[in-house]
Amino acid sequence: MKRFILYLIRWQLSTPILWLVVKQMGTSFQATVIANLIGGAIFFWVDRFIFTSKAIEVWHIKEGKCDKCGVSSHLWRLVKTVNYDKSNEKPLFLCLKCSKDKTDELRSKGIPVRVRSN
Repeated sequence: MKRFILYLIRWQLSTPILWLVVKQMGTSFQATVIANLIGGAIFFWVDRFIFTSKAIEVWHIKEGKCDKCGVSSHLWRLVKTVNYDKSNEKPLFLCLKCSKDKTDELRSKGIPVRVRSN
């Protein structure tokens, strides 16, 4: 959800560029294309950060049975954060208690987990 909100904010940042170019060149199709090309050249780098940065945590959430204790519940899986990347690992979904234990363990190892699973 954080990435989506950041992306929407990023998209709105392109509005002034679009407006400036369209205002200067008129409201033609060509002006809009040029404005979008300028915006794309600028915001490519911002988008790259949003979608690849490890500064933003990535969690997967689902319903089912905890892979550790077997309880049926909402389940969480931390996929990525700073110095932690399990995107290519076999998914391990944990219930509230097991997820809290896991995030506490990660924090004790110096891995900053900002989002709590509870």
